[in-house]
Amino acid sequence: MECEPSELQRTLLFPLMLLWFIAMIFGISSTSVVVRVVAWFGIVFGVAAAGFGLKLMLRKGATLIVNEFGIDDKRLGIGQIPWTAISSVSTYKVRNAPMIEIWLIDESTYVSRMPRLQRLYVPIAKATGHSPFVISMIWLTPGFQPVYEYIRRFVPAKVL
Repeated sequence: MECEPSELQRTLLFPLMLLWFIAMIFGISSTSVVVRVVAWFGIVFGVAAAGFGLKLMLRKGATLIVNEFGIDDKRLGIGQIPWTAISSVSTYKVRNAPMIEIWLIDESTYVSRMPRLQRLYVPIAKATGHSPFVISMIWLTPGFQPVYEYIRRFVPAKVL
């Protein structure tokens, strides 16, 4: 099973970023100091978001691959996780968006492969009782339920 953003999501992202940037440009020329400060913050965050959005738009191939060998989420940057390395899976919601948590037998092996910025999240996830290996299905098709059901064919659900 391969999951990737839909074409509609990919094509709508650029016009929304452009609209955001134009609004911030007009905000800079405002007479109100508060509006100008907010506009400058908007430009800074907008440029960062545009970089992330362009990375998503231009990515070739599937973002998430779940097959008989394991799970490979390109966003995690750790390569394929074989089914034998996964002890269980669980789910939770963040602002009504379902997430799939992957609980590994030996987390340290895969944590060392994570990009440095993502490794900063590991102690926070553990302190809050979550796994640092989380799959977000927000922008991906076919969606949460089919992917979770497919994963559950290979791995048991975590007993809480």
